[in-house]
Amino acid sequence: MVDAFRASATISVLVSKGARVVPVASIEAATATKADFRAGERGGAKVADFDFGNSPTELIEADIPPGSTVVLSTTNGTRIIRAAAGAPLILAGTFINARAVARALVERPDLHEVVVVGCGWRGSRASEDESAAGAILHHLTRTGAEPDERARRAIERYLGQSKKSLYKNSAARRLKRLGYWRDLDFCLSEDTVPVVPHLVGGAFVAGICRDIPGGKIAGPSANRKSTKSS
Repeated sequence: MVDAFRASATISVLVSKGARVVPVASIEAATATKADFRAGERGGAKVADFDFGNSPTELIEADIPPGSTVVLSTTNGTRIIRAAAGAPLILAGTFINARAVARALVERPDLHEVVVVGCGWRGSRASEDESAAGAILHHLTRTGAEPDERARRAIERYLGQSKKSLYKNSAARRLKRLGYWRDLDFCLSEDTVPVVPHLVGGAFVAGICRDIPGGKIAGPSANRKSTKSS
């Protein structure tokens, strides 16, 4: 699952601090879920009465003890995660952990197909998600994995697109209006948080998956179910 602005980065930061992250689709579910902290946004803005928004730079500085449970609800990312329930393996990836996620997939010889799903924005494609998916796919192809046509296009977008253009897209402009300039810099940095958030028992934890040589990998699509099957 790839949500570059910002759920994948938020989840990565939280699990790097030793937290368990429970993704839920709705604010009501987040409120009803037992947790030490609640984090989330709607339209980019922090949900009222939650402890935190969906801001990785805010959470880096937050006092969240290891072992804490954080329930997270976002406009796009957590909804797609819930839709992918039933897939044999669900990871959260983006620019900041692209190489680590690719390496973790390579270390799973039981996986013969990988689908990288860009969450998009309310049902539409998002250029930042496609580029971040391309970063993960690029690292995977360097291990010998075979991309399909959609994956090739995502890789080409990642390699050919200037990061400056991502600072100017609609999602970036929305975050700027809300004052989240630091989040943009953080989310567009590469391989700065080398953790692999792995969904286990309904919560993301910092997981290490074990050379998926030469499997097929599929490119991203907005709102498509993420599956990995042998």
